[in-house]
Amino acid sequence: MTSGLASPVGAAQVPAPMTGKTLALHDLSLALRSGVRGPGAADWLRTQSMPTDLQPNTIENISNGRLLMALSTREFWLLEPDADASAAAPPSAAVATEAWPLYNQHSHAWLVLAGGPKADMMAKLCGVDLRENAFALGQVAQTQMAHISVIVAHHLWRDTPVFSMFVDQSLADFAWTALSDAMSEFRASTD
Repeated sequence: MTSGLASPVGAAQVPAPMTGKTLALHDLSLALRSGVRGPGAADWLRTQSMPTDLQPNTIENISNGRLLMALSTREFWLLEPDADASAAAPPSAAVATEAWPLYNQHSHAWLVLAGGPKADMMAKLCGVDLRENAFALGQVAQTQMAHISVIVAHHLWRDTPVFSMFVDQSLADFAWTALSDAMSEFRASTD
């Protein structure tokens, strides 16, 4: 996908197509993402013509398939699932007064789970209720899955409701395996 970069997911990947009912797991670790944090982060977003009124733990489609995720009032991630990441070194200086770049491209793996029964399957791994009535589109949960820290965002990707999951890169292969195993068990118990 992107020259010079490698996905932290070492598992053999054969992503299933996204259909309404079939569970599918995708590795978007090589998709473009960046962010900004600090007391001046919202001011920087304003200069970039991005929403600044996002509540913490929410995600919003902003344009051209891009997403803006607010983890707090001082930390925002810009996610571009259909754009390739760059191997270029990220900036190291403040982007604005009291606003610094985030290196989430280099710190987190990005896994995406699609399919109608995704919330029921995730119940095997996560104590947070991710069903639609409790975890609507646009919500983000900072929680644990299979005993590892994870950020779960519920949003649309290519007009399909998905869970984007961000885990520490050092745990990406473990997370992929845990999700794949849960998917297999879920399919076996529902067939």
